Amino acid sequence: MSTMSTEWQRAGTLVDLGPSALEGALALATISDLKTQSCVNMVLALLSVIYISVNIICIVLNTYELEDTKDPVTSPEVFHMYEFWGTFCFNVVDVFALIYSPKRLSTITFSPTLLKLIIFVNVAGSFTSASLITINLEAFEIVAHELEYFNELTVSLFDIFLLGSLVRGMSGEKLREQKVSLLGSVATIGTALMIAIVQMSIYNGMGFTDGEANGEKVAHYFEFVFQIISASITFWFTMDNKLVADGKLAKVFKSVGDNGFMTDCSEQEDNASDADSGMLES
Repeated sequence: MSTMSTEWQRAGTLVDLGPSALEGALALATISDLKTQSCVNMVLALLSVIYISVNIICIVLNTYELEDTKDPVTSPEVFHMYEFWGTFCFNVVDVFALIYSPKRLSTITFSPTLLKLIIFVNVAGSFTSASLITINLEAFEIVAHELEYFNELTVSLFDIFLLGSLVRGMSGEKLREQKVSLLGSVATIGTALMIAIVQMSIYNGMGFTDGEANGEKVAHYFEFVFQIISASITFWFTMDNKLVADGKLAKVFKSVGDNGFMTDCSEQEDNASDADSGMLES
């Protein structure tokens, strides 16, 4: 009987202590979550910088003749696997940048469904093309490049979402005033489509000789420059995420010290709910 009484007292400790214990537990969970977000986004930012270096190296290698030479700098197989697997890894970095963002999804995109579709196409497309190149470069080179350049469409859309989130954050306007109009959506899709068409036009428009694209070398330059811009946007986004997480972490410590943590959480939730309802009304 005494054992059961002791267990009951232990199980009901938080209830007996009241709101203060619950506030402390919630504060610890929030602090742990924000620390994880800050650290992960720092790592993702570093990986974005590494990917920028990968594309710079690819630009340098692209200036050399990798085929029909007695002493090439590297083999075409190594060059293409470096390029394609680097792109796949970076697309995974983009996904984690969204997962560990301290920002609400509604501040990043106007259509979560479209964002899910973009992530699916990015990861599946880049993995498929990288696998084909690894299996047999000579047999699947053209197919893999066509798939990769088509994938540029969704990558550019993803980048525009991230960049739009950053620009809106800098403006200081309320979320109600950041509604995405139909014209803005069409302009976003049009810009991304133009980038994909230009790259595919260069690759396909210069013809093919002996099963190889004559415009591959030129198209690579456009591709690598675009990927550098894309990685720079992701670097900016992840560093901004880290700063946002650190800022929220400082507010949590201050709120706990002032015994106002629960009040601040309620106010933030109310503001977020109002913002979301404002977007739904639009």
